[in-house]
Amino acid sequence: MKHLIYLLSICFFLTSCNNNNNKTVNMEKATQEANAFIKNQLDFFTKNSLELAKSTFADDAVLIGTDAAEYHAGWSEIETPLKAQLTTIKNAQFTYRNLKVVMSDDGNMASYTQKSDFAFVVDDKPGEIKDLRLSGVIKKINGEWKTVQIHFSIGLNGQAVDYETTK
Repeated sequence: MKHLIYLLSICFFLTSCNNNNNKTVNMEKATQEANAFIKNQLDFFTKNSLELAKSTFADDAVLIGTDAAEYHAGWSEIETPLKAQLTTIKNAQFTYRNLKVVMSDDGNMASYTQKSDFAFVVDDKPGEIKDLRLSGVIKKINGEWKTVQIHFSIGLNGQAVDYETTK
């Protein structure tokens, strides 16, 4: 009896450690869904829709922009600058390339990097930012993909910190 209890305890322990709960993850489908979400996550700019932006971001998302002041955590902090940007920036168009996605093992989270050219109009004057760099994390929350972290940056010519790669 003592051996039976010991054996059952080990079996219970081993099955409780299985995080997969015997679910098979269709990684191809999860990757396709993640890629589609990433491709469309900035549609709120092209459609000029604050409501679409709100549905894109998780409530506790973090947005990091190119300006030193652009670090916003949570929708309550993200909403105000996005509202101002949507009021100012018109005819926004993104052209994406170099998308690299890393999926979590359970298919419910992904990190990504990509480059983009961003064309827009401000005060009736066209503008463009070439080679805008984007990185972020998206997560499936209640069955829907949401942006939980996004970072925009503009590359500078030259190094911010002077170092030699030949040392």
